Amino acid sequence: MPVSQVRILLALCLTLAVCLGPLPGFAAPVEYTVDIPPLPEDLTPLLASVSDCVGLRENPPDSPGLLRKRMRGDVASFARALGSRGYFQASIEGELDMDARPATVRFRIDPGPRFVFARPELVLRPEDPVAGSLLSDTLRGIQAGSGYSSGTVLDVETALLERLKEYGYPSPALVSRDVEADHATREVRVAYTIDPGRAAMFGETEISGLESVSQEFVTPELAWSAGAPYDRRLVDKTRENLIRTGLFRSVRIDPEHRPGAGSVTMRVSLLEAPPRTVRAGLWHYSDLGLGAGPGWTHRNIFGAGQELRLDTSVSENLQQAGSELILPNMGSPRQSLGLAARYKNELTDVYDATNLILSAMVRRPLSEFEVGYGLGYRLARVDDDELRTFNLVSTPLIAEYSNADNPLEPTTGLTLAARVEPFLGIDRSDSSFVFWDVSGRNYLPLTRDRSLVLATRGRYSLLAGAGRESIPEDMLLYAGGGGSIRGYAYQYAGQLDEDDEPLGGVSAVDFSAELRWRINREYGFVLFGDGGGAFSGRSPAEKEEYFWGTGAGLRYYTPIGPIRLDVAVPLDRRDGIDDPFQLYISLGQAF
Repeated sequence: MPVSQVRILLALCLTLAVCLGPLPGFAAPVEYTVDIPPLPEDLTPLLASVSDCVGLRENPPDSPGLLRKRMRGDVASFARALGSRGYFQASIEGELDMDARPATVRFRIDPGPRFVFARPELVLRPEDPVAGSLLSDTLRGIQAGSGYSSGTVLDVETALLERLKEYGYPSPALVSRDVEADHATREVRVAYTIDPGRAAMFGETEISGLESVSQEFVTPELAWSAGAPYDRRLVDKTRENLIRTGLFRSVRIDPEHRPGAGSVTMRVSLLEAPPRTVRAGLWHYSDLGLGAGPGWTHRNIFGAGQELRLDTSVSENLQQAGSELILPNMGSPRQSLGLAARYKNELTDVYDATNLILSAMVRRPLSEFEVGYGLGYRLARVDDDELRTFNLVSTPLIAEYSNADNPLEPTTGLTLAARVEPFLGIDRSDSSFVFWDVSGRNYLPLTRDRSLVLATRGRYSLLAGAGRESIPEDMLLYAGGGGSIRGYAYQYAGQLDEDDEPLGGVSAVDFSAELRWRINREYGFVLFGDGGGAFSGRSPAEKEEYFWGTGAGLRYYTPIGPIRLDVAVPLDRRDGIDDPFQLYISLGQAF
C-alpha cells in the first residue's frame, strides 16, 4: 500500500476514535460535592480547613480512582486534626457515591471522647531554683482537666522560653517535649525538659552601619543599660524606638551570648533610610474650593536626628506656610523640643484674618502616652467690619494617647487627646482667656480580616474667661465642613447673625460614626453620620439645637493612603443657607 494511503487511513481511524469516545488520558473531570457531618466544638470547620477534597474541589480529578485517593488522604488528615484537639479514639470512614449527581464524597465521623490534660511537668537541667520559680505561673497555661490541644502545648512551650529571656536568661533551650496519651484514663501527660542556660547581664553594645547619623543620637534610644539583667523585652523596645525615628530602613539586633558567659554582647546593625521626604496633597471641598499642600521634611538635618519640616497650604480662601525644627533628646532621652513658626491668611464670610504664630513645645513619651508643655506667641490681625490687632502669649499643656494601627487607614485602636492653653493679652487685658479641648477616636473591627470597621469620634471645645467680643474672631469655635459636621458649609453648623453669617461660639461639640467597608484591595465604601454644633453658651445646647448630617462615600486605596470622596446632605436644611449637598475629595480618611 502506498505511503500516502497509509497516512490517509491512519487519519480516518484517529478521527473515528475521537468521534466515538474520549481517549485514555482525556477523561472528563469528576465533579463532586463533599459532605462533612456537623461535629461539636467547631470541629467541622477544622476538618474542612485540612481537607484536600474541599480545598481542591475547583480542580476535580480525572477519574473516580484519583478522587478515592484524595478521599483516603483526607481520612488520614482528619485523624491528625482530631488528635490535635484530643480526640485520639475517633472513627473516620470515607465513601464515594458515584450514583449521586454530582458525585458525593461522604464522611462518617465519630470523634469519640475528648482527652484532657493531666498535670504538666517541668524539669530544668541543670537545676535552677530561681528559674523554676519564674516558670511556675507560666506552666499553669496548661490546666489539669481541660481539653487537650496541641496548640496549647506549643504556646506554653514558647511562653516558658520567652519568660526566661525576659528575666535574665538569654539562651534557654528546649531539651525535650514528651506528650503521652493514656487511653485507659483518657488523660494526656505533657513534660517539658528545659536547659535555662546561665543568667547574664547586658554587656558591651556594638553599633554598625551608621553613615550620616551620629552614634550620640542612637545611644539614648537603647532601652537597656550595661550591667542590667538581660531582658528580651528591652531588645524589642530598642528596635521599636529606632524604627520610630524614621531614620533607618532596617534595624537588626543580635544578642551574642557565649556558653557560660555572664554577659551578653549586643550587636546593633543599622541601614539608614533616605533622610528627605517630599509630600504633596490635593483636595476639593464644595464649600472651600480647590486646594493644594506641598511639604518637605529632612529627618537628620544636623546629623543627630534633628528633623526640619516645611509645609504650605494654598486654596482660594486659605493660605498658610509653616516650619518646625524638632530637636531630640533635649534634657533627657526620648524628650524632644519643637520650635515652630507659622503664617496664616484666611478669608471667610465672617472675617479676614492674618496670623503669625511662634511656639516652643517640649514633648515626652510615656509608654503609649505623650505629654507636653510649651510657650507660644500669636500676632493676629482680624477684620470684621473693623480692624483689630491682638498680641497673645500662651502656655499650652497637652496629653495624648494612641494605639491606633495606622495613621492614614486605622482599623483598630483608640486615640485620645486633651489640650489646655491659657492666652494672655499683652496690650489688651480683656482678651485673656483659656482654651480647652478634649477629643477621642475609636476604631472597632467588625470582621476578623478587618474589612468592615466601625469608626467613631467625638470632640468638645470651650473658651473660658472672656466674652465672645474679646476673643479674635478666627479663634472662636465653629462647626461644619469636611473635618467636622459634613453636609453643612465650613463654619455654618452654628448660630448665624442677621446677615446669615456664622457668629462663632465659645463652646462646640461634634461627633461622627462611620461604617467602613473595604470591598477589595483597591476600593471601599463608607456610610456616615455627623452631629453637633457651635454655641454661644459655655455648655453645649440641647440636642434639639444640634445640626445633623449624613452621607456616603467611596475610597480608592493607594500605597500612600486612601483617596476619599464623600457626599453629605444636611438633615435640617435651612432654606437659602444650606446647599442640598456637600462634596469632599481628599487624601486619607475623614478621621
